[in-house]
Amino acid sequence: MSAAMVFPALDNTMGAIFVGVILGAALWGISCMQTSEYFSEDSRKDPWLTKATVTTLLGLNTLHQILVTHVIYVYLISEHFNFAYLNVVVWSLVVQVFVSAFIALIVQTFFVYRIWILSHRNIYIVACVQALVVGTFIITIYYSVQAWHVKTFTNLPSVLTLGQGVNAMTAITDITIAAVLIFILYRSKTGFAKCDSIINQLILYSLNTGSLTSVCAFFSLLVASVFPQTLIFVTFFIPCSRLYINSLLATLNARRKLRTNSGTSHSLASDSNHTRQRSETRFNGANSQDASQTLAIRIDTRTAKGYDSSPSPSPTPGTPKKKGFELSVFPGSEKASDAGHSV
Repeated sequence: MSAAMVFPALDNTMGAIFVGVILGAALWGISCMQTSEYFSEDSRKDPWLTKATVTTLLGLNTLHQILVTHVIYVYLISEHFNFAYLNVVVWSLVVQVFVSAFIALIVQTFFVYRIWILSHRNIYIVACVQALVVGTFIITIYYSVQAWHVKTFTNLPSVLTLGQGVNAMTAITDITIAAVLIFILYRSKTGFAKCDSIINQLILYSLNTGSLTSVCAFFSLLVASVFPQTLIFVTFFIPCSRLYINSLLATLNARRKLRTNSGTSHSLASDSNHTRQRSETRFNGANSQDASQTLAIRIDTRTAKGYDSSPSPSPTPGTPKKKGFELSVFPGSEKASDAGHSV
């Protein structure tokens, strides 16, 4: 009697990749919906660079989904019942890591630019955070190059340390970006209930920005360390790039909701000339600075007081009366004079 055929385990290898592809496809659909929403509403006054960034990310996101779909198609369809091929590393599995590196670089740099604006161009903070971003990108590219030479999953543990470094650096970078944004926004509270409510929403967006990708990177690191002979870590790695793009699009699309919830007068500026003219009128000749790619919610103090349920404190005698304040929400800001307060 011939020996019974032994089938290789698929649940923690091809099954793990399959689950990751499904999650990635679902998140890809969400990113397409958010991109459509962005170009139909919020992109009208945005500079061309922001539109180009969104378009580029959509293209990279689609390419990434094609690559991971190709991976699972080859293993489960093209090489069906070819059990020996299940140990071969398909080229698209490595290339998708390369594409993910560029997606993370673009999105993380976008949020670093927000830190640059909200911190009033604090070069020291921005340089430290951007160094983490570039470091994560470099180590991911290096991992991709080394993984390209790995032809079988049997040799995958040879790049395990690099893979752990990629996930660790990704989590650290995302947490740092979110923490810096939250810290800056928290210190920007003005005391007006309505304005602080908007800042609290921005803090929540910033928290979500770093938490989801950090959680994926952490679990990918954890699973790869505990189960190095499996591909369960791919289940968490594939959706990570989708979460990056969705967090950026959610940030851009949230502007309309914030303007609606503010219930106050606001003005939008999308180019430096408009911003400069408005700044000169608002602050009676105060010097303005380059504010390309600006989106600001300007809330007049008198209007804000109408929405603030708490009584306003009486001004101290001899203290100049502030006419208004500006809450910089997304990349771009203006330099306020003594007549206003900018955060």
